[in-house]
Amino acid sequence: MNILIAEDNQIIQMLYSELMSSWGYDFDMASNGIEAVEFAQKNNGKYGFCLMDVEMPKMNGIEATKIIRRTTNYFPIVACSTNNNYKKACLNAGMDDFALKPYLPDDLFAKINELSIFRSK
Repeated sequence: MNILIAEDNQIIQMLYSELMSSWGYDFDMASNGIEAVEFAQKNNGKYGFCLMDVEMPKMNGIEATKIIRRTTNYFPIVACSTNNNYKKACLNAGMDDFALKPYLPDDLFAKINELSIFRSK
């Protein structure tokens, strides 16, 4: 399965990279909302799941999701934030779920398998 990850924090990017690789997922890493939109549009129909950080430079995850929902085929998007106050705005923007950081790897793995449109290997 291919996963789109939008995360600006390099340490969290490294953590996600290690987790996705150990779980056997292919993934693309975007460092901001603009890159996330570009990946989604360029690879339309490729992704089975997306982790979308809310607070990112250049374009936040809420705005990126609004564009992705208007311009690409559907794939589940889960918002990731340390601020629970974003939950309503994320769901209103078209995200499928909201994950409050930090979360356990087992919880993330379960969420990916619960919501992905493609089944794991």
